[in-house]
Amino acid sequence: MTILPALENATSTWTNVLNQTYTPGVTVFKDNPYLGCRYLANTKTFDCTNNPYSLGQKTAKSRMLTVQEAASLGCRVDRTSCPVWVYNYLNLSTSFQGTVNQGSNSLYWLASVYSADTLYAWTIDYTGNIGSSKPSNQQGARAVILIDK
Repeated sequence: MTILPALENATSTWTNVLNQTYTPGVTVFKDNPYLGCRYLANTKTFDCTNNPYSLGQKTAKSRMLTVQEAASLGCRVDRTSCPVWVYNYLNLSTSFQGTVNQGSNSLYWLASVYSADTLYAWTIDYTGNIGSSKPSNQQGARAVILIDK
């Protein structure tokens, strides 16, 4: 609840980036709108079927990546499953095929949370996989933007 406004504020003056109007938990970004996801270890997939929180409609220059979108890029709960560009520039990423370590954040938040246990939120970490962390931990965010072609 604190990282999304911080991301929106950090990107609010960006030019050449289109505004996005969306409603978290309602707008479909990949397969479905749901932000509550559980991991199915037997199939190594994510099952996103509910909305544990509601934020209302937003208009901003950026938004957060969902777990469904990260999975569509090849990210799994396996080290280095994500393309390098998804986790590069995180602290310690060079230990896992990244090319640059930057800052102190070793992971960044996704918009999705555990569906059964909202004490944890999904993340992308420096090892190049989807992981999780308690929302009380201070970490970063990456902007998902729209560019006019």
